Amino acid sequence: MVGFDEIIFIAIVALLLFGPDKLPEYIRELGRLYAEVKKAQRDLEAELNKAVQEPVKAQKPPSPTVAEIARKMGISVEGKAEDQLLKEIDEAITSKSGKV
Repeated sequence: MVGFDEIIFIAIVALLLFGPDKLPEYIRELGRLYAEVKKAQRDLEAELNKAVQEPVKAQKPPSPTVAEIARKMGISVEGKAEDQLLKEIDEAITSKSGKV
């Protein structure tokens, strides 16, 4: 942690380097830059928190038509989402057409 002595030393060095005319301008710019960085940090943190807290989208249950087609093809429907059933139906069709 920076103590009081170190802050005074840094201030004197900055005053000698930049002069009394430019130092306030540089300090203002440094303050603006710090504010922008903090704002970006808060925005990023809020976005990450939102993404973490957002519930995982539930998988869509199969429509009656997709479930019926799967059953007729001998594919188990229980506990499967529509996307998974469509993939299995596609694979079954592909494998049957490849055997012909």
